Amino acid sequence: MNTPSYHDLFITTPDIPRTSIFNLPCNYKVFCTRAAGWELWVGDNLAASEYAKDNWLVLDVLGKVIVDGRDIIEEAP
Repeated sequence: MNTPSYHDLFITTPDIPRTSIFNLPCNYKVFCTRAAGWELWVGDNLAASEYAKDNWLVLDVLGKVIVDGRDIIEEAP
């Protein structure tokens, strides 16, 4: 049984169709902090976030969604 790793991570945002982390440019970084949750940075700019209404972030590992920021949009009044 193979254990998934970051090699199996796929990223989707409003501007990026589902893409393997290895097919993104080198200046893209994925971070997770306790305070901000999951974020995608391009250089020094926040490109997408788990909690951003307009710049949502979806992360999946081999098709299993682990973060879906689109839920924030549906829950917003």
